[in-house]
Amino acid sequence: MVNPGSHVMEYGDKTFKDEKLFLYQGFDPANANKTNKVLLPSLEGAINQRDADILFMWKKYERLNEGSEEKLRVLREIRETVVHRKHLDSSIDFIGKLIFGFEKGPSTLEAARSPGQPVVDDWDCLKRMVRVFESHCGTLTQYGMKHMRAFANICNNGVSEAEMKEASTSACDGYSSAKWSPLVLGHSA
Repeated sequence: MVNPGSHVMEYGDKTFKDEKLFLYQGFDPANANKTNKVLLPSLEGAINQRDADILFMWKKYERLNEGSEEKLRVLREIRETVVHRKHLDSSIDFIGKLIFGFEKGPSTLEAARSPGQPVVDDWDCLKRMVRVFESHCGTLTQYGMKHMRAFANICNNGVSEAEMKEASTSACDGYSSAKWSPLVLGHSA
């Protein structure tokens, strides 16, 4: 059975745990206009953290006036996000096939290491491989972080930066990564 989530843990200074989350996220729900409010749906289970942005956009979309320019803009944003997610998934899969072969690629990228071993032997390699990928395929976004094991396995199998660049170029040739660059999304590079 696949674990649907993770255990809640508390670390560090807990003296401010009674403070409201909106103090850190930017708006007080009591004062926000209706387009910023998200009414949580009645959910049977937890929502994957990587899907929180889609849920937020969808709830915003549902509350906007039919036919409004804002509603159309939010729908375009949802579509673009879904397209980028599919692009990330297929690009990582194809890169694995290019580097490790069509038969071994997917299993090599998904392989878990033995208990007690670090996820990756060379953290600098991991950072380099992610940078190479993002320079050709667009930013990983929060959703794409699910592929970190794949990048770790690329490093753990001794793939060179040049091989990763060649595979990323082949997988993402022609993809417009400008929209998904870290600077456009408000992330620091």
